[in-house]
Amino acid sequence: MADEAKNQQEEAAAGAEAAAPAEGAPAEGAAPPAAKGISKLYLFGGIGLGVLVVVVGIAMFFLLGNGEKKEEEAHTEVPAIAVLDVPEFTLNLVASDEGAQNFLKAKFAVELANPADAKAVEQYLPRLQDDWGGFLRQMRVDDLQGSAAIQRVKEALLRRANQSLAPLQVKAVYVREMLVQ
Repeated sequence: MADEAKNQQEEAAAGAEAAAPAEGAPAEGAAPPAAKGISKLYLFGGIGLGVLVVVVGIAMFFLLGNGEKKEEEAHTEVPAIAVLDVPEFTLNLVASDEGAQNFLKAKFAVELANPADAKAVEQYLPRLQDDWGGFLRQMRVDDLQGSAAIQRVKEALLRRANQSLAPLQVKAVYVREMLVQ
């Protein structure tokens, strides 16, 4: 019997050695070391991807806005302006040479400070034409050449328009057409 007990102990020890993993070998049911590295890669890659999605979402929210401002901007109205055409002028200019005749053909428009004044300004257009006509007839051809000269004429016409149409206000004078012959 001693032999049998000894055999059983040897078999049990051999079975335990076979069942026990070696020091470097993985246990049963555990993933091999390469599989652990891949799962860590997926874990950190997933976390990195999640953080990237959140950062891009926040950046788009702030850069593109949340849409409420766009709706408000779409509903803002453009302020109304009133631009009235002044009838065309065709008149003689002061001659720089004896016997030479120079003509000016011009179209102007005025922008009113208050669009509600448009009807009242139409009533005063003859007064404005008379005032501007007298001023423009005193001009020479040299007075109308160059962009700086045109700007000075526009400023003078604006000043005269505000004097002629007072208490109504003219905001700007626009040159639609100007031909000097």
